[in-house]
Amino acid sequence: MRKLLIATALLCFLIASVYAALPAIAEYSVRQLLAEQQIDASFDLQRPGLNTIRINQFKLQKNTPDQSFVLTAEAIDLRFTPWLLFNSQRVKSLHIDGLQLDLTVSQRSAATTEPGPLPFPPLPSYLLKQLPADTIKLEHYRVNIHSSSETDSFPPLVFSGHLSTDKEQFRLSIDQIQDAPQIALKLIIDHQDTGQLTLTTQEIPALKTRFSLSYQAPQLSLQSQTNLYPEQLQTLLQQPLLTTFITLPAPVTLPEISGIVTLSGSSEFPLNSGLGGARHHYQVSSQVTLQQPIPELARLDMQQHSALTLKNDELTLTIEQLSANGQQFAAHGDTPEAPTIRSEAIQVELVNPLHIQTTVHTLSQSGIEALQLPRTDLRISLQPVTIKSTGQPDIQIGSTPLLLSLSEIRLSDQHLQADLTADQIEGSYNTRSLPLMQLHSHADISPDRISQRFSLNLQDRLLAAATEISGSTTTDLTSNRTTGSWKTAVPLNGIEKLLRRFSQEIPPELVFTAGTLHQSGWLDMNNNGIALRLLNRTEKASLSYDQTHLYEIDWSSETVKNHRGKLEDSGQLKIAFIDVGVPLQNFSGHYRLEHSTAGKQTLQLDSSTVDLLGGKVTTLPVTLALDNPDFKTAIAVTGIDLAQLIALEQQEGLTGSGTLNGQMPVHFSDGALTITGGQVLSTPDGGWIRFEPPAEFLALQAANPALGIAFDALRNMRYESLGIELDYQPDGEALLKTHLKGHNPNWNRGQPVDFTINIEENIPKLLQALQFTDKLTKTLEKRYR
Repeated sequence: MRKLLIATALLCFLIASVYAALPAIAEYSVRQLLAEQQIDASFDLQRPGLNTIRINQFKLQKNTPDQSFVLTAEAIDLRFTPWLLFNSQRVKSLHIDGLQLDLTVSQRSAATTEPGPLPFPPLPSYLLKQLPADTIKLEHYRVNIHSSSETDSFPPLVFSGHLSTDKEQFRLSIDQIQDAPQIALKLIIDHQDTGQLTLTTQEIPALKTRFSLSYQAPQLSLQSQTNLYPEQLQTLLQQPLLTTFITLPAPVTLPEISGIVTLSGSSEFPLNSGLGGARHHYQVSSQVTLQQPIPELARLDMQQHSALTLKNDELTLTIEQLSANGQQFAAHGDTPEAPTIRSEAIQVELVNPLHIQTTVHTLSQSGIEALQLPRTDLRISLQPVTIKSTGQPDIQIGSTPLLLSLSEIRLSDQHLQADLTADQIEGSYNTRSLPLMQLHSHADISPDRISQRFSLNLQDRLLAAATEISGSTTTDLTSNRTTGSWKTAVPLNGIEKLLRRFSQEIPPELVFTAGTLHQSGWLDMNNNGIALRLLNRTEKASLSYDQTHLYEIDWSSETVKNHRGKLEDSGQLKIAFIDVGVPLQNFSGHYRLEHSTAGKQTLQLDSSTVDLLGGKVTTLPVTLALDNPDFKTAIAVTGIDLAQLIALEQQEGLTGSGTLNGQMPVHFSDGALTITGGQVLSTPDGGWIRFEPPAEFLALQAANPALGIAFDALRNMRYESLGIELDYQPDGEALLKTHLKGHNPNWNRGQPVDFTINIEENIPKLLQALQFTDKLTKTLEKRYR
C-alpha cells in the first residue's frame, strides 16, 4: 500500500512538473522552429493562470534578399486544457489584441521549379481542421506592403481590419484601406468549402461573390457567381488609390447608374502544371440603366449576355446578346435657328453573336488595341423622329429597322467602315406624307477623317418615276471641315401634284406634262459657314398654266453661295414654243440674281428674244432690286408678218400681207406696269388687206348701205401705212389708236382711204392689242349701221 502511495505521488509530481514546464517547452520549440526559417524572434512569455499563456512584446523579423518582413503583436492570450493540448496538440482559444505586418516585396525573380504534388488538399474544410486552436480572434490588424525595387516599384498598400475563425467558419474583414477610405471588404469561408466575398463602398455593397471549392488531385475547381452593382462605380473611381494603378481622366464624373452585372461560371487550376494551365469559363450578363449619359439623351438601358473562356492562354469572348435602348432623345444645334431633332426611343441591338479571339500574351504585350474585331451587324429601331425648325412646319420621319454593319474594325488606329441600310423610310411634312425613301450609305471612319458615299431613292405615286440622289461627303475632324457632292434627276411630269401636297401656293392652273430636272451640287462647310455650288438643268420640259402652254423648256443655271452668305445665281432659259393665244417660238434669255450678305436682292435680265408671227420680239437689258422693283425698259418688235397675224383671227374672208415693226416703252413701279407711247408700224413698203365679207356680213348692207362702202374699200386695200399706238395704265385700261391709210385700185377710182379708230378696253394681256382686225370690223359695223 505504501509503495502504491509513493508511485501515485511520483506520477502526480511528474505531471505537475511537465505541466509547469509547458511554457518553457513551448518557447524553446517556437524559437527552434523560427531559427530554422532565418526568422529573428523576440517575445515575453508569461503564465497568468493555470490554463493561460500570455505573450507580450511579440516580434518576428526576417531580412533576406528574397523576403523581408516585420511582424509585431501586442498581447497574445492562449487558453488551453492539458488533456486537449497533449491529445490533439490544440489550444482552446487564441486571442490577439493587435497585430502589424510590414512586408517588403522584392522584384527579384525566383528560380522556377516544377510544381510538385501537394501534401494536403488545399481546401478550407481541411485547413480549418488543422487550426491549432478551437477559436482564433484577432481584434485588429494592420498590413503595410511596399516594394523594394526602384525601377518597378508600386505605391504602398496599407490596410487594416479584424479576423476570427473556428472549426466551422473563417471570417476576415478589411475595414480601412489607405487612399481608399470608403472601401471595405469582408470574406467568409466555411467548413463545407463555400464562401462569400463582399466589397462595399460607404457600407453599400458594390460587389458580392459566392463561391465553392472542390479538389480532385491534382485539380482545384472553383464555382462562383459574382454580382456587381454599378451604382457604386462613381465612388470607386473617386478613390485616390485607384489612380495609382490606372490612368483616369480628371475629373471622373459618371452619370447616375443603376442595375446589376452578373459573372457566373467555373475555374479549374491544375496544381501540378502551374497557373498557366488554368481553364476558365464564365457567363456574363448585365442589365444597366444610365440617367442622361449624354446631354441629348434622358436615359439609356443596356442589356448583354456573353461567354468568356480562357484555356491554354487562348481567350475567347462570345457576345451572344447585346442591346441598348435610349429614351427621350433630343438634339439641338449650336445656333438658335438650328433645328431640334427628337425621338421618344432609339434601340440598338446585335443581330448575330460576336466572336472575339486573342491570347493573354498578346493582350499583355500590345493591350486591347491588338484585338481583331469581326464584322458586327446592328439593328437600329427608331420611334418616329420629329424635326422642328423655327417658323417651319414639323417634319416627322419613321422607318423600319435600320441595319448598320461595322467592318474592318481596327482598334490600333481607331478605324472602321460602316454600311447603313434603311429599306423603308416614311415621313410627313406638316402632316402631309413625304415620298417613300430608301437609304444606302457606306462610311470610312478614322480619328481625323470620315468619308461617306450614299444613295437615296425616292418613290411616290405622284412621281412619274423613282428618283435617286447619290453623292459623297468627306469630313476632316481636325479642321472641322466637311465637303460633299451629289447629283440627281427628277421627272417633272406631274410634279406639281406632289409640290401642291406641301404648299398651297402652287396654283391649280399649273401642270407639268414632260421633262426632267437634273441637279449636281457641291458643299463646303467649315467654322465660317456653308458654301454651295449648284448646277441645275431641265431637259425637254413642258408645262401649262391655264390656257398658256410652254413646250421643250431647256433651263440651265449655276448657283454659288460663299461662306459669308453671299449668293449668286446665273442662268439661261430657252423655250421652243409658247402658246398664249399668240404663238411664241424660240425664246432665249439670260439672267443673274445676286443676294448680298446684307439681304439685298438684285436681278439682272440680259436682252432676251422670242420669235413671233414670223418676226422677233426683243427686250432690252434691265437691272432691278427685288425688294422694291422700279425700272424702265423697252420691248422691240421687228418683222411681224401681217398674214400670220391676220390668220390668228381665223376671220372668214380676211387675208393680208405686210411687215410690222415697233417698240413698247415699259415702266414698272410700285408693283404696277405702265406703257406710254407704244407703237407698232408697218414698213415703208406697205402691204395689202383683202376682205371678202361672208354672207352674214353682206346681209347687214341692206340695213346700212354705208357699211357696204367700207366692205368694198377693204376688198382689195393697198395700204401705205398701218400703225397702232398703245397706252397702258396700271389699272389695266389700254387705249389703242389704230390708223390704216391706203387705197383700193378697184374701188372708187383708187381714191385714198383713211381709217382712224380709237379703242379703249381693259386688256390684262398686252398681246390682245395685236388682234385689231376683229376690233376694226366690228367698229366699222357699228359706225355705218
